[in-house]
Amino acid sequence: MNERLDMQDLFHGGLKGLCIYGTAVAFDGWKYQTKDVIKKQLQPVVDDETQQPIIDDTGQPIQEYQPMQIKETIYDDPDVEFIDLGLFFVDPAAVDIDPARYCGHVSHMTKTELQNKEEIGLFKLDWKKIPKDSKGNKARDYRMSSVGLPTFDDQISEDADEALYEVLHYWEDDKYVAIINRAFVACDTPNPYWHKKKPYDKAVYTMVPGEFYGMGIPEMVEDLQDELNAERNQRIDFRSMCLRRMFKVRKGSQVDKNQLKWRQNGIILVDDIDNDVKEMNVQDIPASSFSQENIIKQDMQDTTGAHDVVMGTADSKETATSTMTKDNNASMRFKLTISNIEKRLMVNIARKMVQNNQQFIDTERVLRVTGDNGDQWVTIAPEEIQGEFDYVCMGSSVEPLANKEAFKQRMTEMYQIASQDPIYQQFPAKRMALLKKVFESFDIKDVEAVLPTEEEMQQQADQQALMQQQQDQQNMELEMAKLAGKGQGGLNTSAQVEQGLGGGAY
Repeated sequence: MNERLDMQDLFHGGLKGLCIYGTAVAFDGWKYQTKDVIKKQLQPVVDDETQQPIIDDTGQPIQEYQPMQIKETIYDDPDVEFIDLGLFFVDPAAVDIDPARYCGHVSHMTKTELQNKEEIGLFKLDWKKIPKDSKGNKARDYRMSSVGLPTFDDQISEDADEALYEVLHYWEDDKYVAIINRAFVACDTPNPYWHKKKPYDKAVYTMVPGEFYGMGIPEMVEDLQDELNAERNQRIDFRSMCLRRMFKVRKGSQVDKNQLKWRQNGIILVDDIDNDVKEMNVQDIPASSFSQENIIKQDMQDTTGAHDVVMGTADSKETATSTMTKDNNASMRFKLTISNIEKRLMVNIARKMVQNNQQFIDTERVLRVTGDNGDQWVTIAPEEIQGEFDYVCMGSSVEPLANKEAFKQRMTEMYQIASQDPIYQQFPAKRMALLKKVFESFDIKDVEAVLPTEEEMQQQADQQALMQQQQDQQNMELEMAKLAGKGQGGLNTSAQVEQGLGGGAY
């Protein structure tokens, strides 16, 4: 998946949109794409005059590598794309994709891309009936214009091949319809996928009961952010007023008002230097204003669960207990969100990808499997991927740190107790399985690399058995030598026993 689709970057953008907008919708389909490329191939050398192949001494045509333009399949694999929510539409009464009567999205394609769809038999085009209006991404234009950035030019492009056509993809469980520029129906067929489901999956950051779209982080802290902005703007205004000095002028004095401007080398002419003009002193910003900002930030952290310790900016003065408590609370909150994303988005995407592989892959594929021991090339046949499978998302651990530490301690204590039990010592395979669980509790990913294999364990057991057998045989020989010495009328010294063994005493 990561090699063909770059899943890590794909989900990085999709999940960021999930946090911002509260909802992420992914399109799970299949993409087949060809391209004209130039490659060198062996071709017969042709005589320029006769246009006949040149023959060598053996009667065979002379061949050489020549550049040839061929059509090559550059992509024939599952396709996953996170849809812009401004371009996605769904049944208004639906709360999820599966029970929705319909859903779909809008994309923008060039004339060349539409012709490629026609070549593979997906679209049927009649350019005389398709409006030539060049379309742009209205959802993106709205976001750009709201922040003052330039938008797409709606004028028709001079190059017709580069003009963008709006393609509306409409999906039901048993139907697919494609409409170009809201006027021409390019495709109206049954659902081409065998799984007979709408090829979309969605997840939300915070679920709103009874609604399709969820709530994102900006919406959760919107009011608090407005309050924080107002608090800071008030302090900025206060500081600005402090920089504009004010004066008290005695009524009836002949002070020129223009002289009261605060400036370098400024002079104010007065009659009475002590009473005519006095500066109005303004107090500094009260400390309560800064404490109010800290309260608002704390409310934001409580709302999102992203405390300083989670963001990596914890105060060094905090105790270890306080840091651990905050980390545990944040982990418990994030665990619910992450498990929801894994179950409703990642697992469903993987399931549809495998189902599409089962449908569209009809030849053997050579896959590159990466790992700590280097890349391995594996050949997979279509019959090997058929069937039903269970899917588990192997994401990073989000368990609270305190729970993980307690679990590791319990696993270590349990192994110490079990390894000393006489009955348990008779089953080395069971002890090895328990030791593997202990290593896994310490988040060691490559457990197999630090544990002996079954073959190594069997070799060690055979070696120990052989050594024990040799030891038993030596003990038996010593006992028989001692008995032989007693039969000759007395106890012999160890030297005599050894001499008897050397001389064949038994």
